[in-house]
Amino acid sequence: MNLREDTREPGACRSCGAHVPADFRRVHGDDDDRAHRCPECDSWVRICEGSAAGKDAPTPDPQHSPARNGGEPWNGGLSG
Repeated sequence: MNLREDTREPGACRSCGAHVPADFRRVHGDDDDRAHRCPECDSWVRICEGSAAGKDAPTPDPQHSPARNGGEPWNGGLSG
């Protein structure tokens, strides 16, 4: 379920509008505790590289490179 809020609200992702917890914004967000990207619209690798703080990340953006995992979305199960 995706809780959508007004993207001008501090608790919303500035990219997709999904709800972003205060702890996520404090740790991964910019200096004003705003999340520019979140796990709903970006990968954790890019978030850890600074995308949630509005910085450019060297890892390909999943919005522009959707087949970065060979086109196979992870279904939450074990591989094999």
